Amino acid sequence: MSTNFSDFLHRAGQFSEEEQQILKDEVELCNFPKGKELLPEGNVCSEVYFLIKGAVFQSVTDSEGELHIIDLYVAEDWVLNHQSFTSRKPSNYSIRCYEDCTAYVLSIAAIHRLIATSESFFQLGKILSITADRIQFFDRKHSPDEKYRSILKNRPTLLQCFPQKYIASYLKMTPETLSRVRGRFLVP
Repeated sequence: MSTNFSDFLHRAGQFSEEEQQILKDEVELCNFPKGKELLPEGNVCSEVYFLIKGAVFQSVTDSEGELHIIDLYVAEDWVLNHQSFTSRKPSNYSIRCYEDCTAYVLSIAAIHRLIATSESFFQLGKILSITADRIQFFDRKHSPDEKYRSILKNRPTLLQCFPQKYIASYLKMTPETLSRVRGRFLVP
């Protein structure tokens, strides 16, 4: 396994040496090409991905062909559709690789096997809350400046990985509004 497995473990929880080995046996390191759909709209999300390299986006296309970004992911992010994964219902969104990606993949079946092995693996549940909390933050009625400030503080890598159009859609604002907001944050 890659040395990034330690990052994966750190983000997944605290596990004994034996539990770490069990977890290593359940995850799969995979490479995905740019454009690969990790979750097609209408499918049930049955895997979580820990992104080692690359960039991924979750989106929906409306009836007029407009792409709406639901979430953006970069290295060391967990990638999944929380609602579909937990409800076991078809996803209203798709998840696609924006760049070539490398990720650890953990299936729902593997998570169930892990939990059956040791209650320590219930910690994996925190993976689910991370993405849900982030999506809810940008869906709330925060000002454009508050949303952009949050990106600058907590996820600045997004600004280097994705075009302004995707960032604006993710922040639930127009590209023009994002340009004005960015201008206010530039140091003269």
